[in-house]
Amino acid sequence: MKSIDANKLQQMIIGAYEYLNENKDLVNELNVFPVPDGDTGTNMFMTIKSGLDKVNKSGLTSVEEVSKALSQGTLMGARGNSGVILSQLVRGMSKTLKGKDTIYATDVRDIFANASKTAYKAVMQPTEGTILTVANKMADKAKESFNEDIELDDYLIEIIGAGQVALDNTPNQLPVLKEAGVVDSGGQGLIFLLRGALNALNSNIDRDIDLSEEKSDDDFTYKVEFELAGNEEKLASLNENLERITKNYESDLNKDLLKSTFKTDSPQNIVQMILMEGVILKITVENLKPEVENIPENKEAINKKYGFIAVSRGEGYNAIMESMNIDKVIEGGQTMNPSTEDLYKAVEEIKAENIFIFPNNKNIIMSAKQAAEVSDKNVFVVETRSIPEAFSAILEFDEGMSPEENLENMNEIIEDIHIAEVSISIRDTSVNDIKIRKDDYIGILDGKIVATDSSIEKTCEETIADIIEEDDISLITIYYGEDIEKRRAKDFSKKLSKKFKDVDCELVYGGQPVYYYTITLE
Repeated sequence: MKSIDANKLQQMIIGAYEYLNENKDLVNELNVFPVPDGDTGTNMFMTIKSGLDKVNKSGLTSVEEVSKALSQGTLMGARGNSGVILSQLVRGMSKTLKGKDTIYATDVRDIFANASKTAYKAVMQPTEGTILTVANKMADKAKESFNEDIELDDYLIEIIGAGQVALDNTPNQLPVLKEAGVVDSGGQGLIFLLRGALNALNSNIDRDIDLSEEKSDDDFTYKVEFELAGNEEKLASLNENLERITKNYESDLNKDLLKSTFKTDSPQNIVQMILMEGVILKITVENLKPEVENIPENKEAINKKYGFIAVSRGEGYNAIMESMNIDKVIEGGQTMNPSTEDLYKAVEEIKAENIFIFPNNKNIIMSAKQAAEVSDKNVFVVETRSIPEAFSAILEFDEGMSPEENLENMNEIIEDIHIAEVSISIRDTSVNDIKIRKDDYIGILDGKIVATDSSIEKTCEETIADIIEEDDISLITIYYGEDIEKRRAKDFSKKLSKKFKDVDCELVYGGQPVYYYTITLE
């Protein structure tokens, strides 16, 4: 096999999607922290799904078009840090294939080089022993093993093999992985994707996935009907492709005449595809949602200086956000990271000169920054890693200041806040030299596991005790989650007040899942 055409590339993307889908739970379980919030596999799966959805909605005849659609889809569908890095790897591939109809060995070499380079550039502080390392080692192998006569499947086997070796070595590069007894989850997700693509390359089976299965017939915007005259073989091929990429497809193929009707959200791409294959005798495009699509564009002037978007999850947290007049609250957080597109759409809905995004989770910050880059608006990302941090940051906001001054002040205030969280362990493990048993509770302080016990409240006390004395803490705010009763939370708050007499203690209902208590210490 010396080359890959557009159709085969699309089959490889489907194979990658399928293989990761089969193994995403395994990737989720590679979370270093043994808490029930592992979502790397799900994030990467949702990201590649968005890319494949974009590919399958368009009629594509070159590898440039396929890779460009995949890049656009993964960019907007990126969820979590792993999804954003995956979208950047795909972006590197798309850059390489610009102007290409077919992929050859030289292109494979350049794809891996550009993918790795693009992903590294997207990360502010790259860490070795992660998906970035796996991608880089594969790029090195692609360069080392290249020769113009190599069979592409053999070439990819060598490259992916080097990636597997790099993945197996990640625990030796990151002590936290070694201690937890796992490899890097993002790197594992990438290897699953590439193995699925390789399986599809070596398969003669035409694979197809309908990513529009969640949509009902009423969800599609346009109905297209046409009659096309042309070459019998070309019409037969077009007929098969349209059946694959559209919904409610009906057709009548009679030698040199094709009559078809179908529903779609992207009529412009499909009409271009039809024009390339014959002579249109008749075509109609009906808008099935005129009452939605024909609403005049709102030309109302921007009526305020600042707008705010925050990611939140929990009934109590949402209510607080509402009381603080946040313009747009996006449901999300641990195990449910919003995509770049979710954040971008929220930005576009807000009529303000300057818009601040509070991601409220370390795994959403990169998606928020990517949404800010995609938008033409003046968007600022406050790097909040928890919802309570956003509350403190917003209280620091001063409408009389410039957006840059506000951003600096808000980032400074969250740097001085300590966040403690208590969750439950889903497996036996060891982290930071702390032996953790399955079903015991674990205390996390500023992103590090520092305590474990069979009691939720005792774990919580141990988590915050040292920092209260060391940092002269004057205020503790306890946000209790959906699995903690109010009376129990009140008793715990009173206990902390007695133990730390010089510290004010406040109790607030957060209603968050996964974490029984989230505590801010200021």
